[in-house]
Formats: sequence, structure tokens, C-alpha cells
Amino acid sequence: MEDSGYQMDNSGDEDDFEDEDVAEGTSGPSGDQLNARRMLSGRGVTLMMLINEGIIETGDGVLTIDYLGSKFVGDLLPGGKIRWQDSKEIFSSPSAWATHCKKILNPEKKSGCGWSTIRYKGKRLDLFKTIWYRKQRKQQMGAGKTSTHVMDSENKSGTQTETSLKESRSETRETSLKPTGIFHSKILQQKSSSNRLVVNHCVLGNRTPEHDMNTLVTCTPFTAMDRIQPFTVTIATNCLLLIDFHCHLSNSEVVGYLGGSWDIASHNLALLQAFPCRCRLGDKDNAGAIEEEIRQSLEQRHLTLVGWYHSHPTFPAYPSIKDIDSQMEYQITMKGDSDSAYTPCLGLIISPYNKQRKSCEAEYQAYWVMPPPEHRPQEYGHPMQMAYNIAHDSFLTQDLLMEMRLLADFYRGAEDFIIFKKEYQSGSATYWQKLQKSLTPKLPQDLQVTGAQTPTQSQAQAQAVAHFWDFVRGLVMV
Repeated sequence: MEDSGYQMDNSGDEDDFEDEDVAEGTSGPSGDQLNARRMLSGRGVTLMMLINEGIIETGDGVLTIDYLGSKFVGDLLPGGKIRWQDSKEIFSSPSAWATHCKKILNPEKKSGCGWSTIRYKGKRLDLFKTIWYRKQRKQQMGAGKTSTHVMDSENKSGTQTETSLKESRSETRETSLKPTGIFHSKILQQKSSSNRLVVNHCVLGNRTPEHDMNTLVTCTPFTAMDRIQPFTVTIATNCLLLIDFHCHLSNSEVVGYLGGSWDIASHNLALLQAFPCRCRLGDKDNAGAIEEEIRQSLEQRHLTLVGWYHSHPTFPAYPSIKDIDSQMEYQITMKGDSDSAYTPCLGLIISPYNKQRKSCEAEYQAYWVMPPPEHRPQEYGHPMQMAYNIAHDSFLTQDLLMEMRLLADFYRGAEDFIIFKKEYQSGSATYWQKLQKSLTPKLPQDLQVTGAQTPTQSQAQAQAVAHFWDFVRGLVMV
């Protein structure tokens, strides 16, 4: 991107971000359970775990760090700890040792990113962590265990069997983009996966065929890097309302586009209207027609294509590795040939049914991808968390109400359509009640009852709110 001021700080050999290491011997009332959850979710992998799995072996001088022309040598001890040969000091984790060594040469260094800095017998240590991930995933898939993974329901169609659907879905999201925008990028040609590991960007290291492209990657706030966002973001409540409604209709992944405007003077990206794709993922026959319809709708409303959204039905709203690559491609395409032609592109992920969250409101994640440094082109782009402001619309538009009706008609009767009268969680709210709680904060001003109104105004507004919920109930309660 043009905004060089928002590139990563490349003054050190490695990035300053890393998943937290969990020291061996963690104790407490729920220490074992906590470690197990971290272990199988892809977080908190320790050297002791790799030793126990036979992935690495203890030994003298097997660990090394090369930093700013100096070399540090360490011994890997049987307890999974590291002994620095120069001082005989013992460190509990790779991060602790790497940070200590780097601070000797660079006192301003705040962290060491040990897993990508340290080499085990000449190979980067994070590669052995990847081997551990793959081994755990295979074991879990073989045993049918899903307790520590976030699960996504199988995509199903009302007219297709599960087998034919799997055959119709593309293995990956294609990104053959055109200069006119991200249309015809085939974002509908994607595959859902039931097993998703969650890792930090620092864990990934360089690109390798061994990486599962469905792995979720946490987003880093710009504040964590002492930087500001490359642009501000404003999202209209009507846009959020339609997206929220769309994602709640199905336990399969859904996708759509975002229309809005880019103010180059204020550097603000405004998301004004959502354009859902009423098309099944993997439906190659209809995808093109749906995207062309949306393109024409954007033109008729004098809106610019400014991004895309999709759902993670039951797992966290973090981008997958494939989402990161796709977003990076879209950003490059919409960058244009000059500053005057530049339009930012925002990715938005919504998780409506992640039961690990206590809140009934859907989880949102707006993200933008920071390109890898020029001297490390084999790394993955860095997903950055984008803060945004919410602009409250004055009223619902006819476009929005019509789109809600069309969406309900499209999904109703399919096997993956949510039965809203059922309980969402045992002994608590129904899916219908959850939908109401999630949509309520996104209602426009004329459907918000406030204490500043007169009794007559409050009564009229309450009736308007009741009419709206009757409308929505008629769409989803079958």
C-alpha cells in the first residue's frame, strides 16, 4: 500500500509479536484444564510438549540465536527449559531466552519472538511447532474429538446432499481479481472447515505447504505496535443490521459485499450498505449473475465497492490464512494506479453462533492486512484489527426491508436454515430471542425508545418497534 508510515518496524531481525508461552508446571485449581485448552487450540505450545511428542530431543548446543552479527548457543534441558552456555542461566521459554539475548545487543528491544528467532539444529523452532499442530490435528480428526476446537456446522442445501455439496465447493477461495474491483473474484468459491486452530501471526513464519489454510489468525491492534490506523472507518447501523440478519439465518458460511464511500480528504471509509450474496458457496452457475446484480445495484445507488464480509457461523471472528491472502489481493486490486484512484478495502467477519461467547450479540471483526516487509516476502500478511465508529441511521430503508425478505425466502426451507423457535443454549434464550438481542443495538433512531420523548411519542415509537419485530418474526418463524 502507499501508506509507508504504517509498515511494520523492520529495525530488528524478527517481529515483536508472539503467542504467549506457557511455562511448564502451571498449577492451580484448573491449571491442567487450562493447559489442555491452550494446547489443543494451538496456543501455549511449549518445548516440553515437543519433547514429549518426540518432535525434538534434548541436548547440549542444539539451540542457537543469530542476532545483529552475534551468536548465542543454548542447551535444551530435559524439563523443556533452556540453559545459555555463556552464563549458565536457565530460561523457562524460548521467548524469555530470545528477549534476554536481544536486549544485550539492543536494550530497547521489548520482546524476542523466540519461536521464530531460535533455531533447533539449524532449523527455525516454529517449524517444529507446525509439525506439532499437524500431528494434533490428525490425531483429533482420527479420534473424532472436537471438544477443544470451535466447530462449524457442515454447509447443507435444501436441494443438494452433503456429498454433492462437498464436491461442488472449491478447495480454496480463488482471487483472480479484475481492475474494476473485487467482483468476479469468486469469493463464493470457498470451502468451510469444521476444525479451526487459532494462532498468533508470529507463529506462522514463512509460507509452507504444511500450513492449513483454514487456520485462524488473531488480529493485532495498531495500538499494540504504537501506530495509528491507515484510515478511519464508519459503519452505518442499517449496514450492520442487514449483515447481522443475513449471518443469523444459516449455520453455513454466508458472504456479501460492502458499499460505501471513500473520503480522501478526511481519510475516512464509510460503509453505508450491505449487499448479501443470495447464492450458495460453491454455486459456480449462479455466482457470476449474483455478483453482476450487486455491481449494478452499487452503480444505481452511486456507491463504491469498499469491502466484503463473510460469516464464521460457530467459530471465532478471526480471519483464516486464506482470508488474509484474499484480503491482501483485494487491497492490491483496489489500490489503483495512482493516489487519486486509490480506495481502501475492508474485510468484515461476523460470528453469530460462537457459543464460547456469553453475549447473544454477534461478534464482529473488521480487519485490514499489513503486507510483509520487503526483505521478508515469504511471510504472510499481518491481519490488523480495524477500530470503527457506528453511525446511527435515522430510519430503515425500503432497500433493507426488501433485502431482508429476499434473504429469508432464499434460506427458508433449506437444511441449514436456523429453526428460530428452538433453544439456542439449554435453559436460556431461543434462537429468536438471540436474534432480537443481536439486532436491537443496530436499529435506527426512529426505532429507539428514549426517555427524552413525550408519552405520545414513546407510545408511537413503541408501536413502530412492535411492527418491525412482527415483520421479522413473519420472515423467520416457520
